[in-house]
Amino acid sequence: MKLTKRLLAALLALAAAVSVTGCSNSKKDDSYQDKVKVPSTDAIAEIPEGAENTLQYLGISDLNPTSDAQEKSVEMTLFNDKGGKVEYIKTDQRGLSSKLSSLILADTPPDMVSYGIGIMVYPCNIVKGLFQPVDEIVDFNSDIWSDMKPIADQFTIAGKHYVAPTSFGDTVPLMFYDKKVIANEGLADPYELYLDGEWDWNACTDIMTEYVSNATGDEERYGVWGWFPEPIFTTTGTTIIKYDEKKDEYVNNSNDPNLERAANYLYNIEKDGLINPEGWLGNPKSTFEHNTLFCSLGRWAAVTNNAPQAGDDWMCVPIPKDPNSDKYYRALDITVPTNTMWIAGSTKKEAMKCWLECCKVANTNEEYKKANKEKFFENAPNWSEEMYNMAFEEVFSDKFTLIFDPGTGISSELSDDSAAQNAEGKAINQYMYLATTKYDYASGGAQFTWSQIRQKYSATIDSELKKFNKSYKEFLKKNK
Repeated sequence: MKLTKRLLAALLALAAAVSVTGCSNSKKDDSYQDKVKVPSTDAIAEIPEGAENTLQYLGISDLNPTSDAQEKSVEMTLFNDKGGKVEYIKTDQRGLSSKLSSLILADTPPDMVSYGIGIMVYPCNIVKGLFQPVDEIVDFNSDIWSDMKPIADQFTIAGKHYVAPTSFGDTVPLMFYDKKVIANEGLADPYELYLDGEWDWNACTDIMTEYVSNATGDEERYGVWGWFPEPIFTTTGTTIIKYDEKKDEYVNNSNDPNLERAANYLYNIEKDGLINPEGWLGNPKSTFEHNTLFCSLGRWAAVTNNAPQAGDDWMCVPIPKDPNSDKYYRALDITVPTNTMWIAGSTKKEAMKCWLECCKVANTNEEYKKANKEKFFENAPNWSEEMYNMAFEEVFSDKFTLIFDPGTGISSELSDDSAAQNAEGKAINQYMYLATTKYDYASGGAQFTWSQIRQKYSATIDSELKKFNKSYKEFLKKNK
């Protein structure tokens, strides 16, 4: 068994050294590169002479370089070379949605806005008519787009595509750990467990429990800190709010027994003191310094100043698998600036088509990906090849089934943290995933149970969904 694990580890490291693909397939005989053609810059359609070439972008940060020290992105370089320009309209995260609505109502719409950054795109604001479908300018069967068609298909309404994903986000949760600590404590290595198909909730709990129980004297230890509860729910393959294909509407799924299992799992590891209750620790190094075995965050938390230093020996693994599931599920994340929505009322289809293609090629072309990897290791030289492969390839491979949580985009009360009325500052949908790790201080300080949380919020969920589904049905009638 040990030989198998070492061989697999070597093969994974070799694969990472040879090529990196943001949406790769981990099987050698059925790879991402075998399934789709990798587009070159020649595949990008130039903006025709005489067509409008300047796109207005509404956002919380500029897509153009804002100082001499800031490098121009690959996609912006390509777009400029094809005759395009981007004009920035500045706003903040809280005001983005209202700013967009007011510009559309004034008949002065910008052309694009980033998916999910400060705005509930799908399905809420599509149903509100803030965006237009991209099918006129994106052919998802073409060489450029075919690899993202399964993802784009998850964002259709009335058979039309509203999102043209160009890349995945870097917030996919990973569990970072210090291999030296694992070895010193005599614990099973999570990476080896993952390679053997044994990395699940139970294995994770066993390791955390053993680590915490090894504390001596007054030492306080914890198993995990970070973004952990919601990803645990995701591994069950279901969500609190889901789309019901037979009814063609969105429904309250909080009675699903799989959700209750996840909630009870989190309740128990909180009860057993495995979750670090600290506020924001922000990165693996700080988490490890607080005697916590795992830091559960996206790869962004272990780069630049927070990257491992000389002498460190870190590794990362995915969120542990649900032991009752036949698939390995993780959340679909496309919340990145270059995944831009085409705003309703924009008429610059040639420029928008060119921009989307530039963004897609910038994230797919082998030359750019190789350069990105080399630059990454210049800034984070103490990442291992195995760690890089896990964070940049493995969690994007076809070992994982991606699921989208529609509860993040239904209504302000359910989905918008800025409208949250609870002490956690979280919208109801997001808060429910955390709730069994929290305490009811108003009633004696006991942990919340899933039954309590479900009972408290189900009526509100039903009410909000009733309102949303009415708007959704009206939208479908208008867009047959």
